Amino acid sequence: MPEARVVPDEITYSAAISACEKGGQWQLALKLLSSMPEAKVVPNEITYNAAISACEKGGQWQMALKLLSLMPDARVVPNEITYTAAISACEKGGQWQLALKLLSSMPEARVVPDEITYSAAISACEKGGQWQMALKLLSLMPEAKVVPNEITYNAAISACEKGGQWQLALKLLSLMPEAKVVPNEITYSAAISACEKGGQWQLALKLLSSMPEAKVVPNEITYNAAISACEKGGQWQLALNLLSLMPQLRILPDVVSYNAAMDAVSGMGVGYALFRKAFGLGMYPQFWSNSYSTINLHDMSCGAAVLAVRWWLAEVVPHLLSGPTTPKLEVITGWGKSRKEWRTTTDVQDAVFQLLQGYQIPSRIDQNNRGVITIDGRQLKSSELRRLFTPPS
Repeated sequence: MPEARVVPDEITYSAAISACEKGGQWQLALKLLSSMPEAKVVPNEITYNAAISACEKGGQWQMALKLLSLMPDARVVPNEITYTAAISACEKGGQWQLALKLLSSMPEARVVPDEITYSAAISACEKGGQWQMALKLLSLMPEAKVVPNEITYNAAISACEKGGQWQLALKLLSLMPEAKVVPNEITYSAAISACEKGGQWQLALKLLSSMPEAKVVPNEITYNAAISACEKGGQWQLALNLLSLMPQLRILPDVVSYNAAMDAVSGMGVGYALFRKAFGLGMYPQFWSNSYSTINLHDMSCGAAVLAVRWWLAEVVPHLLSGPTTPKLEVITGWGKSRKEWRTTTDVQDAVFQLLQGYQIPSRIDQNNRGVITIDGRQLKSSELRRLFTPPS
């Protein structure tokens, strides 16, 4: 810009920082902000808001709070957008206590929170597993003359879902028409998920069937929650029926859909066929790890993992055993979490290990890498594997 003899001002800098925020470049946003004094340009609240928002989107909650704390020294007054961005940064960083502290400090700063601010704070409570606090904030909104919107209700229902409070989740959903708030697919997905966690598969299906009347189109998340509810209720036929309905409704089943359905049918012949279908559709791209003698069960639920191992032992390992050398057979289960929606991979490892031990397959957990089960191929017979693990046709 200096070459063009155009001097950048605070509007130019704010626009540039905002562009960085939208592009996910929080470091560049901070670099621009820090270069303003040298350019003799004074940042305003829009500049700081954009920079704090950039930190929020980049998961840098400490930096977002640091910028907020610097504003008084810079003689810049924060507004509700500033606080909302800072609270959102705390929410994304799992800092619900700090989010509430910021919200409670707003009156002293003479800043009035709006529905977006409250929604961010409720969402922070939801992510922190604080459903009681989420509901308290929602109940305080009328007194503060702030009208909740669908985002506020969605966050509160999600908080109830995560806290195992399915009755409260349904109560909130029922209150929305009276509050003149229209539920969307996120609302229904959270409510159905709450029913799933509470073992209420009939209510989950009732909610799903009520969506067309409410003119809300379900998505894959809605169906996944309903399939999972059927699985937990032992309703495997209904789980498979929901899975088969998805393409007809132009909803593409994803890995979560198949995982939930396979959990429902992991001990049945129909489960074996379902795994083959999911595998053929490319649901598990990490399955083969360098060779056919090593399989990777990341991104699988317990049911899917058990079916995958059964299929591998019945259809792949016998071919490997017919070769000139006995291969080293490994099952990678890993530690940590394969997906947020699914159990920890230690549960997957337990399920697979129990399967192998139940059929007296010589196996052990690798002492050098506890996320791997090794199988002694020297003691395996192809005919025996096919007999044990191929389901009856």
